[in-house]
Amino acid sequence: MKIFNYILTLNFFLISVNFYAQEYQRNCKNTNLFEYGIPILRSEDNLNNLFNNFSLLIENGEDVDFLSYEFIGTVKNHRDARKYVNKNFKDLPPFGWVTAFHDNKTGFENNPSPSYSYIRFIKDNQAIDKSEIKEMINTISKEYIHIGDEVFAIDYVIELQKFRHYVFISPTTKKVLLKGNIFGIEIPMTHIEYIMKSKKSTFIENK
Repeated sequence: MKIFNYILTLNFFLISVNFYAQEYQRNCKNTNLFEYGIPILRSEDNLNNLFNNFSLLIENGEDVDFLSYEFIGTVKNHRDARKYVNKNFKDLPPFGWVTAFHDNKTGFENNPSPSYSYIRFIKDNQAIDKSEIKEMINTISKEYIHIGDEVFAIDYVIELQKFRHYVFISPTTKKVLLKGNIFGIEIPMTHIEYIMKSKKSTFIENK
C-alpha cells in the first residue's frame, strides 16, 4: 500500500499543512539538506552539503543558483540574533515545499521501482499577519538561537533575483538550526534511496 504524504509549507517553512500518517512519521528515519553527504567536521561542511544536495534531492533544485556562503560572526546577544532573523523574514521571498514520499513500510526490496518520491520548492505570495511574523521572530531569536552560535550568510539566485539567507550553527555540535530556515526541510532516507535507485536505473539504461 502506498501512502501519499504532502507537505505544503509556506512563508519560510513556518506554516505547514501536513498530511503525514502518524505511523509513517514514527518509523521513518530522516535527514536534511545540511547533514546528508560529507561528514560534518567543520561548520562549513553543512553549507557544502546544502549546495551539493539541492539539485540532487530537490526535483526543481536547479532553479536555485547557489553563489557562495560566508562566515559572518557569532551571536553576541538576543538582540544580535533578532537582527539576523528579522532580515530573513524581511528580505527573502515566500518559500516553501511540496513533497510526496514513497511509503517506507513497503520497502525498496519488495518494490524496487516505486512510482513516485519528490520534493519541490515553491514560491507563494500568501501573506502572514505582521503580528504573527513578529511573534515568530521573537520565538526563534529567544528560544532557539544561543549566544555563541555561528552565523553564516548564503547568497543565492531565484528567477534572476539575488537573495541572502542567514543560518545559525552550533559551534559545539556543528548542527544547523532548522527552525526558521528556508532550507531546513527534513527528508526521509527512503526518498534518498529512491533518488539513487532512479539515477542508477537511468545510468544503466543509457549505457
